[in-house]
Amino acid sequence: MERIEIADAVHHAPSGEDWVVARVTETHVYPSGWPPCRANLSDCTLLTKATPEQRERMLRDLRRLPRDDERYIADNAKLNGGP
Repeated sequence: MERIEIADAVHHAPSGEDWVVARVTETHVYPSGWPPCRANLSDCTLLTKATPEQRERMLRDLRRLPRDDERYIADNAKLNGGP
């Protein structure tokens, strides 16, 4: 099974919604939409892998978020599995 990463499209089974991923940890997925939320990674199924260009665009957008937003990613942050 392929790993879910930033900017990938996933299906969240409990809500029936499809999301674009803003952040991933070992246990959670943070969708890029509003309002900010998180879901259990185990409830999400990968639909489409992001292209490198889509991933870079998402990372640029996430670095612009306020630092208190859980989806914020610092320039030196570990991605896809780290805080």
